[in-house]
Amino acid sequence: MNRMRKTPKPSRGSAGRRNRPNLLLRLAFLAGIAVLASSIWDLWQLHAGINQRLAGLNAEKARLMQQQQDLKEEIARLNTPSYIEQLAREQLGLVRRGEILIAPKQK
Repeated sequence: MNRMRKTPKPSRGSAGRRNRPNLLLRLAFLAGIAVLASSIWDLWQLHAGINQRLAGLNAEKARLMQQQQDLKEEIARLNTPSYIEQLAREQLGLVRRGEILIAPKQK
């Protein structure tokens, strides 16, 4: 007669040992996911900070370019004889020949 052989069942101790590496593997995987998520969060915050700084710098650049344009226009005005004469009359009190300067009384 052919008898079936029974395979020995693993003892509870060996089953517990087999689950322990799986548990450690799962914990290591979860720790890796947590580290990865933390790194992604830090990179996102860094990116947001850089974008904010870039927006500020672009606004400053626009302001400085407008100031540069204003200064170029002022230089062009300063190079005209009529504007030079106007400034000399207003700031230095210069008069043309034959004109009489009338200044208000200063207290």
